[in-house]
Order: sequence, then C-alpha cells, then structure tokens
Amino acid sequence: MFLKPVRFISLRKCFKLMFSLTLLLFLVFTKVNAQHLKDTIQLNSISITSERLDPQHSLKKTNIDSITIAENISATLSDLLASHSPVFIKTYGQGGLATASFRGTGATHTLVNWNGIEINSPMIGQQDFSMLNVFFIDNVNLLHGGSSLVNSSGGLGGSINISNTKDKEKLHLEYIQEVGSFSTYGSFVKAGFNIGKWYSDTRLAFVTSANDFSFKNNAIETASYPTQIREDANYKQYSLLQEVYGELNKHNDITIRVWLQDNNRAIPQPIVVQPLPGNEAQDNQFARSLVEWKNIGDKHKLNVKLSWFYDYLNYTNKIADINSVNKVNSLSGNINYNYILSEKIMFNVGTSIEDNRVNSSNYTDIKERKQFALFASINTQITKRLLSFIMLRQELTDNNLLPFLPSLGLEYALLKDKSISIKTQISKNYHQPTLNDLYWYPGGNPNLLPEQGYSAEGGLKYETKKERKLNLTSELTYFYTNINNWILWQPDAQYRYWSPSNLKKVLSQGIESSVTLIYNLKPLTFRLNANYTYTSAHNQGQINVNDNTDGKQLIYIPEHSFNSSLRTEWKSYYLSFYVHYTGNRFTNTSNTRYMPYYTLTDVIAGRSFKWKERKVALQFSINNIFNVDYQAIAWQPMPERNYQLLIRLDLTSK
Repeated sequence: MFLKPVRFISLRKCFKLMFSLTLLLFLVFTKVNAQHLKDTIQLNSISITSERLDPQHSLKKTNIDSITIAENISATLSDLLASHSPVFIKTYGQGGLATASFRGTGATHTLVNWNGIEINSPMIGQQDFSMLNVFFIDNVNLLHGGSSLVNSSGGLGGSINISNTKDKEKLHLEYIQEVGSFSTYGSFVKAGFNIGKWYSDTRLAFVTSANDFSFKNNAIETASYPTQIREDANYKQYSLLQEVYGELNKHNDITIRVWLQDNNRAIPQPIVVQPLPGNEAQDNQFARSLVEWKNIGDKHKLNVKLSWFYDYLNYTNKIADINSVNKVNSLSGNINYNYILSEKIMFNVGTSIEDNRVNSSNYTDIKERKQFALFASINTQITKRLLSFIMLRQELTDNNLLPFLPSLGLEYALLKDKSISIKTQISKNYHQPTLNDLYWYPGGNPNLLPEQGYSAEGGLKYETKKERKLNLTSELTYFYTNINNWILWQPDAQYRYWSPSNLKKVLSQGIESSVTLIYNLKPLTFRLNANYTYTSAHNQGQINVNDNTDGKQLIYIPEHSFNSSLRTEWKSYYLSFYVHYTGNRFTNTSNTRYMPYYTLTDVIAGRSFKWKERKVALQFSINNIFNVDYQAIAWQPMPERNYQLLIRLDLTSK
C-alpha cells in the first residue's frame, strides 16, 4: 500500500530558503573552525580511481574519469555523455528533452541506474538526461549491450550507471556560480561535515535560463534565411541531494540518500509552426529516497537496498486543450550477496522486488506493475590468461514468468603482461512494453508482446600502465544485436490516433572504438580521449506489400559518430578542446529525408589560485566556437556560438 505523497506546492520557496541558510550557516561555521583545517583540498587535481578487483572484467564497460566530471560540473548528464561516450544523445537543445541511444536501439532500451536502482519512468521507459545535473553525480560508467543484465533486464542497448560517494574531507563547503549566454545562471552549493562516525553531505542547485538564442530560420524560403529569436524555451530547476553516511562498526555501514528536484520548462514550437506564446509547458517534480546497508567481511559483501521514488508530471498544451497529470509511486528492495570462494572464483547472487503504481489522467484507472527477479553470476579465472563471466537471470512480472536470460563473457590475455586481450560476450535479453504502451488512452495496446533479442560482441583491448610518462588504453569492439517484436507507434487507420504494435524486427551491428592517452611531461600533462561508433541499425522484413522500410536505417540513428577531448595541464592552468561529430540522421522510415551532419568544437580554459586564503578556480568556456548552424532534430534550432563563465570557491581552505 503506497502512501500518498504531498505535492511540492512551495518547493521553490523551500529551496531558496535552504540555499541561503546553508550558505550562511557554513560560512559562520567555517570561519570559526578554519584555523584547525589542513590545506588539503585541490580543486585542480582530482584523482582517477578504479576498483582493485573488478567482477565485470570481461564485460564491455566505459568509465568517465573524475577529471572530466569535474570539468563539466555545471553541465547536464546529456552534455557529458554526448562529448565523452559512444552513446548517441537525441536532444531538443539546452533545457529540452534529451534521451540516449546505445548501439542503434531506442531510448526505452537504455537503462539508467542511480546507486544501483533503476530510475527509468515505468510510464515511458525512458529517462530525460537534461534533468540530471553532473553536480549531483560522482561516478559515471556505461555497460554496453548484454552487459547491462548485471543490473536489470530491458537494456537491449546498454545501461548508464550514476552513483555517489562519500567525500574524504571532514569539513567541506564549496560554492559554484555559473553565468552564461542567453541569461543562463547556475548556483551550486556543496556542504559536508562529520559528527563522530556519521557524515552529512548536502548539495543544493538552482539553474535558470531565458534560453532566448538567435537562429537562422531555414523553414522560411527566402534568398537568405532570416535571423530570429527562439521563444518559449526558458526553464528553471531547483534541486537538493542530502546524503548521510554512518559507520555502525568495523563491518557495517549505512547510507541514506534523498534527492528532491523541481523542473519547470516551456516547450518551444517547431519553427514550421506558427508560434503561440506559452502554448506548451511541462512541470516535473520528483523525490527519490534510498537506504543502503552494507556488511563487509574478509571474503564476502552483503548489500541491502530499499528505495521509494515519487514522480509528478504535468504537461499542458493550450491549442490541443491538454492538461495531462501523471503521478508515479515506485517501491523497491534489492539484496545482493558477493562471496570470494577462492583467489580464482567469485560468486554473486541476488534478488530484487519492485512495485510501480501510476495514476494518470490518460489511464482509465490506476495501473500497477509488480516485478520480481532472481539472478546469479560467477567470475572465474580459468587459467592465468583466461577469465570468464557467467550470469543467469529469471524474472516475473505480475506473476507471469518471463523468458530465462543467460549471459556469458570471456576475456583472454594474448601476452603474459596482459597488455593485449581479446574479449567476447553473448547474451539474451528482452524489454517489456511500458505502461504507456499498454494503457495510454487513447491508443494503448494491452496485447503487446515483450521485445526479445540476443546480442553478441567481440573485441580487442590494449592497455599499458607500466610506463612512467605514457599511459595508453585502446579498445575496438564489434557488436551484433537482433531484436524481435520491436514496438512501433503509428497512426491507426480507422481512429486516426497513434497506437503501438509488435511490427518490426531490427538488426543492429557496428563498431565501437575508444582511445585514452595520458602523457606526463612535467610540468605538462596531456590527456586525450576519443570515441568513434559506426552503427548499422536496419529494419528486417516488410510489414505489408506497401511497406518500403525493409533494409532501411532507423530514424535518428547516425551511422557515424565521433567525439574527442584533448586537455593540457600546466601547473594550475588547463586548456581543453572538445570535438563532437554527428553524421546524417534519417527523419523518415523510408530514408528519403535526412538531417545533415554537423561538427561542434568547444574550448574550455581554467586555472586555480588563492584569493584571501581561499582556493578559487575560474573556468571560461566557448561552445560551438566556429558558429555552426545546425539542428539535432528537424525544425528544432540549436544555439550558435555561446559562452560560459564559472567560478568555483572552496570556502573551507585557509
């Protein structure tokens, strides 16, 4: 039985009050205690850490390092992923909807996990990455393809995993202020302190933008496209993340997390539509709470999690006379037990249960989905060079037994020093229809089947860590994904509204390649990261004799995409160049229309220094430095050259 939460009626006022009180409280507290603090916080030097023993060794995994996260601290997760991962981000622009696509699959096939708990909406099966700010994230990693089964089923493309970690400082207060083009402002506060064996970490953020950039309207056919101002694209975001870490004893820890957020944005019209001021808007609020208990011994680790999520979304459209109100309550529990049988064998077993309840003005009544899962995996070092990973997963949804899901991964070191290895993995996966697919009125189809498929991949990885000056990691992977019962929404011939059906079979295959290079030439350090992805995602078979989509590339899936970053560090200065290339994207299923490719270049420069005994970091960014005129989605203009200035102040330094 779910408790009915109180809607955040005065959330904005609460955020403003808490923001001011937190800053004032810690300024006073810091001044009193600053003389006892050691000068240990380095804003311009952030360590990159990795696990000593990785139970996912044979799986395809991408980590975004802590230096990159710190450099993009005020950005959204969609911006971070677009510039530093092989994931394709489909975005409507700054402040607009942004979804992720892995390996040619859809946005609903990308799982998103926060500290091990899935946060995809049970209604639409997606996560809007524009609502996730990097400031609230400490770690980001991606599991590709069937590797996502270690978290949950449904990630036919992969999973994106974000998490938080305890700050190492006993007392910490940091303030970040960002000012950008188009009246964009962001204020961020992070405050942490400990009392005995308990540590509190509080993060507050307020972001707002008029987002009134100029653009060339190519929908108006004239000799030269007229320059116009984008209207109704403004947005505001209030956010709070409160974490409490407790050390109960030598072997037991507890963590409590609460994440509150209020997002308000206007939705601009496509430039082919005559604009009506204030026609579309979206108000989205969520509360996420998570309690985690860890018991760690010499050979075992027991992890128990209990979470409760609440989402409220109100979409309005004046012309269409729509006022859609949607409320989601989600309660879940997870138990995971890891045991080291020997130096060469690690065993993991777990279970999870989840209950989602949705009250929507577009459902005929309250809809509920209950899910239960059992899973087990074993990591084995078969020989000195050969490692294996086997995972088995079984799930039930509303007491219906779902397909059994096995996964197998192998990794073989070609050389004795293990610098070159071959990795391969094969798995079966499925994705259930979302609640909107089944019950949205009008149009939902309760007879939909789950999307099922299997994926396979093989690759070569090179890694060297023994060089004092040069550290190089490179990986090349071929992937193959075959999906049946692909769910497609299309207009109903009789009633004229859109409805989903299991109509498609999709074959997606391609290549993922990545290079990471760190070169230390004191006092200079160079860091290079690059990702290239080739994706061929085609429809297989005809729906009917008039279907001309057989063998055609899926819409908004670029065949070629590339991104790279080059960062140069000298003493307390750094300079970074980002290059992001997105290839042609077809906008119709017959592949007769497409959006042209574009290449964006961004530059970030920064330095850190002391001012009145406080550590300060300044960062200046120029986005789209070559003033490229482009659209990521048809008839949705994007900003040309724009600027950002960020000031980062460590208020605990002395």
